[in-house]
Amino acid sequence: MAKIDRFYGVRLSTAANIAVLLLVSVLALIHLKSVIQPFVVAVLLFFLIYPPAQWLEKRYGHPLMAYGILVFLTIGFIFLAAVLLYANLQSFSDQVPQLTEQFHEKVAWLEGLSLFGYSIELGTVVDQFGVESIEAISKSFLGSLASFTGGVVTTLIFLIFIILEAESLPNRLKAAYPEQVARFLNIAEGSGKSVTTYVITRASVAFGQSVVVAIILYFFGIPGWFLWACIAFLLDFVPYIGGLIATLPPIILGFVLFEPATLALLVVLLVANQQTWGGFIEPQLSGKRLDISPIALLLLVAFWGWLWGIMGMVLGVPLGVIMKLALENDERTKPIAIMLSKQPPAEEE
Repeated sequence: MAKIDRFYGVRLSTAANIAVLLLVSVLALIHLKSVIQPFVVAVLLFFLIYPPAQWLEKRYGHPLMAYGILVFLTIGFIFLAAVLLYANLQSFSDQVPQLTEQFHEKVAWLEGLSLFGYSIELGTVVDQFGVESIEAISKSFLGSLASFTGGVVTTLIFLIFIILEAESLPNRLKAAYPEQVARFLNIAEGSGKSVTTYVITRASVAFGQSVVVAIILYFFGIPGWFLWACIAFLLDFVPYIGGLIATLPPIILGFVLFEPATLALLVVLLVANQQTWGGFIEPQLSGKRLDISPIALLLLVAFWGWLWGIMGMVLGVPLGVIMKLALENDERTKPIAIMLSKQPPAEEE
């Protein structure tokens, strides 16, 4: 009877509390998207700038100056990227009619070939993966991004207040909850370091990979090279399928523009870049791969995509990592974190 109040190692009261919390959270995420989404981005930005801010604070001796420098640099970088992205998209849109004509010529050439006596039919493929479809998808993607950037001011306000609160919040918690603060701070410290490591590693890998993509596409002369590099950066946060999706538009454009040998070289370089960063550099930086079940990851991406669209798919995995790390650092919810893991924890000898 002692085990009746437990379900897979989790007390039923704890599970019920978590279920209610999840229901309330989902409703809040749907109806308060315009407020919560900028706050989530601000939290992730804080994790990203926290380590360099600590270094600058030791160098200059003032935390607000350190954070101010980093916030100013972040705003400047986003502004320059937005200007270049708009110009690049405009240039690509101007070339779409010519690229569409070349695409149909290539498709007609392929359909004129025969493979072991069978003709090649590409009607459906043309409709789904034509140049017009690529342009529509890119504009839809940027439209989703632009709708979010409308909340950049809100994000920056949240970031500033998070920075201001970061120094005084632990002391206020000690005063308000003297009996429970030790456990809370232990959870926050344990998960905070892991989340910071993940966010920095993920952002560094995505940035490095997208820079290499931009260089490859620029030298190959792919129209919209900076646009595809930016999309590669964002989709790199989507596990398993993000990198594959990001390579499709430049490969299709390469099919339109190049001979088979040049196209093959482009494909090899893009795939090699993706595998090098994801399979070798990222594990070296983080010390381990993302320890979340592939099914759980795909469900997270689908769930956040349903809630917040494309930006939700990008933010879903970092949010899932934060949730799992927080669950791991509390004994009451640790079994749930184990169920979400890709591998069970090693048994201590």
